[in-house]
Amino acid sequence: MGKPVSITISHDLGRVGALDRLRSGLDRIRDKLGMVRMQLVEERWDGDNLHFGVGALGQTVHGRIEVEDSLVRVEVTLPWMLAVFAEKLKIGVQKQGQILLEKPKA
Repeated sequence: MGKPVSITISHDLGRVGALDRLRSGLDRIRDKLGMVRMQLVEERWDGDNLHFGVGALGQTVHGRIEVEDSLVRVEVTLPWMLAVFAEKLKIGVQKQGQILLEKPKA
């Protein structure tokens, strides 16, 4: 059994604004994953939810991003072999998510 990881990122963009940011930011996310020898192997939108898979160290991590009016919820289950990276993953996703969902400064 894997280790479930749940990350919540609040935002002030509204659901549509957050969806736009996430969709337009996927290319940057792909580039960042490539720099750390990871790759996006699955990407499927289902309404306001993105189902994804990320390949790393010969493993694939599957997860889901759920976009709501004032928050984005990221849920992944790490294979036991990658569970030691859970806290680093949470910190990295939280930081990058906040950058991506930050409201532009006036």
